[in-house]
Amino acid sequence: MMLDAKSKYRLIGAGLLMVSAAVLLPLVLDGERPTSLDVQITVPEKPSFPEVVIAPVEPVDELTDDTEEFPDPNTIQLISEPEETPKVVQQAEPIPEVKQVAPVEKPATVKKEVAPIGERWTLQVATFGKKDNASRTLKRLQDAGYPAYVMTSNSLFKVFVGPELKREASEKMKSKVLKEFKLSGIVVKYSPNS
Repeated sequence: MMLDAKSKYRLIGAGLLMVSAAVLLPLVLDGERPTSLDVQITVPEKPSFPEVVIAPVEPVDELTDDTEEFPDPNTIQLISEPEETPKVVQQAEPIPEVKQVAPVEKPATVKKEVAPIGERWTLQVATFGKKDNASRTLKRLQDAGYPAYVMTSNSLFKVFVGPELKREASEKMKSKVLKEFKLSGIVVKYSPNS
């Protein structure tokens, strides 16, 4: 039977490990006890306890009657309860009449029509990999009076200006930002989560 080279090396390695273990283990485990383990432990003698004598159990009939006598139920004297003193009841003050107040009418509230989120537009000015760069651009835009904000997605920091209700307003803002900051952005639909 022929063995391949890998199997031969494994057999030779296993044999060397067994021979080295046979030589080295008796040297390591020579049977000598380390001096750090030679500790004398003294156990005190068993203490002597006094022997307790327990009286034998007696039947119930033979028990002596050491209990005090209960008084005869016929000789029990009844003590009357103290008489209740009559309570003075004060007459309640008359309840003042409550004037009815006409209900206050709430002022009419004017509801602003809020455009649905899908109809808003925003200008994405720049996208950065580092937060510091996005913060600097955001500060420059806000200092110039633009409603700028930063959104993070997939470890990218996107700087936006807006949102606007009409796309045309975002397009005008795009040309202003391009002139003022040399940043060409893209107009995208506004999404609060993007």
